Amino acid sequence: MATRLEGELVEPGTLVRRAIYMAFLLGVLSLVLLARLSYLQLVQHGYYAGQALGNRAQGRKVPPRRGIILDRNGEVLAANRAGFRLIVVPEQVDDMAGTLGRLANSGILKPENQSELVDILRRSQPFEAVPVRSRLSDEIVARFAVVRHQFTGVDIEGLLLRQYPLGAAGAHALGYVTAVSVEDKVGLEPERYAGISHLGKTGVERSYEDYLRGSAGSEQIVTNAYGRPLSRRRELEPEPGSDLLLAIDRNLQTEAYAAMDSRRGAVVAIDPNGGGVLALVSSPAFDPDDFVVGMGRGAFAELTRNTDRPMFNRAVRGAYPPGSTIKPMLAFTALTTGRRDAGHTIDCRGSFRLPGSRRLFRDWKREGHGAMNLHDAIAQSCDVYFYQLARDMNVEGLNESLVQFGFGAPTGVDLVGEGAGIVPSRAWKRANFSDPAQQPWFPGDTVVAGIGQGYLTVTPLQLAQAAAQLAMRGKRYKPRLVEAIRDPASGSLVRMPPIQTGSLAPQAVEHWNTVVDSMVAVAHGPLGTARTTGGRLDFRIAGKTGTSQVRALPQDGEQVPEEVEERFRDHSLFVAFAPVHDPVIALAVIVENGGSGSGAAAQVASRLLETYLAGNAPPDLVARAQ
Repeated sequence: MATRLEGELVEPGTLVRRAIYMAFLLGVLSLVLLARLSYLQLVQHGYYAGQALGNRAQGRKVPPRRGIILDRNGEVLAANRAGFRLIVVPEQVDDMAGTLGRLANSGILKPENQSELVDILRRSQPFEAVPVRSRLSDEIVARFAVVRHQFTGVDIEGLLLRQYPLGAAGAHALGYVTAVSVEDKVGLEPERYAGISHLGKTGVERSYEDYLRGSAGSEQIVTNAYGRPLSRRRELEPEPGSDLLLAIDRNLQTEAYAAMDSRRGAVVAIDPNGGGVLALVSSPAFDPDDFVVGMGRGAFAELTRNTDRPMFNRAVRGAYPPGSTIKPMLAFTALTTGRRDAGHTIDCRGSFRLPGSRRLFRDWKREGHGAMNLHDAIAQSCDVYFYQLARDMNVEGLNESLVQFGFGAPTGVDLVGEGAGIVPSRAWKRANFSDPAQQPWFPGDTVVAGIGQGYLTVTPLQLAQAAAQLAMRGKRYKPRLVEAIRDPASGSLVRMPPIQTGSLAPQAVEHWNTVVDSMVAVAHGPLGTARTTGGRLDFRIAGKTGTSQVRALPQDGEQVPEEVEERFRDHSLFVAFAPVHDPVIALAVIVENGGSGSGAAAQVASRLLETYLAGNAPPDLVARAQ
């Protein structure tokens, strides 16, 4: 019997055939689906299980932008430059040595660093991304992109790298940053340094690390089994570090390093009106950029073994006998205490002998200077005058005089590791000599201290501060490199006010004038020890030369400088300030083994004074100089 379907008659056999066809088709499709499921479950189970486990969301810290450092005129001293670095996640690398070897063979890593990198990676947290090469060139980035699929756990990451445009010229003032090491992490607060790869090690970078560093942000990253990022979601934006505005003048800083011409020594220049450090140079130095990208152990060892000590900050840590540069300070104390008056005259015959002693203390001018008052004794640097003055002042008077000019204690500058120097006394000698025969303070100790020799040592920074105190007629300010801290978001400035740390006899105007006039005569008087240098200047300065012995001169003969081994020759020193009546700069220069202070150090100082005053001198400078 036929069946009616939607208006047509269908034979019963037709329905059966259609049902069979549909059942067959469904069976085939089911078999295909079953085969596919079996393949995925049995054959591809390991792969997709790994994918499922590998595709996971991870929280990661986002490093902040480190604050930039600017000079007093807004010129960049330390900046950030976009770059790339190669990173390794140890837990994702099965054969670390083999992986690093293949990277080296591909020209992506340096072969000589492999053993050192293996040690670093072994001591790092297994889940951390450890940088193995920074500041990658475009060529290296392209080379790695071609072979990237061959290196599980290795990737390239973009970041901001510190850059120092001044190079070695700014190394000891600015300092440098370097990658956070395993040893560093022991002493750091994990929360404050999470996600931060570099920290300040020396100089301003270290002293103001908390301001410059900023705060890390956070993001969620979905990665696959190979650690490749699939997507990112920012949860907390990083807060950039604060910017620093320094008192340093970039042109003066650069010129100071160039003027030293790689000779050992230091230059410190200060604004006497508030203590701002205009230049701070230690020579020779190093390129701070080398530390940013990571310096190998061999290169660092070579740098630290260098006999010229480029890593040592002579400007704030070097301890030198000041030589005759302290004579103006002693003279002022002698005037104010009544030990001398300006008209007191002695007869200098080239040497001095203590009563009852056979030891001869020689003047630098063997034939003597003749009749010397205080003014002439400073201008011509008569040693005999100050031998006698030191004997009359005694060790207590010398100590008091030098301490009130800031010697014997750190200045408080905003740099880590400042030295204090030594202002000797009877108590100091007893405490520092184990041999009882050497512990008493001898009269000869006092005599040599009167010309800046013996146990007395100062830092170049202390000398510059003392010169600034002379320029300000007794006012002393704490030296500082940072003048203001700038908020990167709002641009608002927090200024660091000058801090006065001393005020010495401001009422003694006549005595200040006597000392300053004698310092002017050093550079501009007919017999001044720096008259050759002063004669070339278009303005008048107040200065003082100094020559400090590295080893004692023989008592019975002369020593020819050219015949002395270079490192045993005298140090050359010079302090000065200018303009005389409206000072804007005071400085100290030390050239190790440079000979007479009227030579190497005075030449460097005059070059720097000309450089700075060319753009910073008061408008009436020329009129006042005439």
